[in-house]
Amino acid sequence: MFSRKKTFSTKQQGARFEQYARLFLESQGLHFVAANQNFKCGELDLIMLDGETLVFVEVRQRKNDLFGSAVESVDWHKQQKWQNAANLWLMQQGQSLEDADCRFDLVAFGQSPKDIEWIPNFLD
Repeated sequence: MFSRKKTFSTKQQGARFEQYARLFLESQGLHFVAANQNFKCGELDLIMLDGETLVFVEVRQRKNDLFGSAVESVDWHKQQKWQNAANLWLMQQGQSLEDADCRFDLVAFGQSPKDIEWIPNFLD
């Protein structure tokens, strides 16, 4: 009988690491609000609450650094899409980036869920 390592699609892999990020952030005291909020301009992976502060979380994972690290993959273009999606989500809540208590955090993974880096206020 053949033994094959289970492979996941990119979407499945992303969902797994978003779940790892959520569990990690909850262990740090944050509370889950929403996940996978899609807009034409982009997607919000996770929305969490840290006390009264809304936290828009981008989750990135890289198997290796051949094309840059997970942190380096969040370029200026991605940051703009992230902010635009957050603003649209806030508008649905009757708020905006200008008046909401919010921040943008990055949770970056290496090859495994144990290789995690949490960067609060990534866009500051």
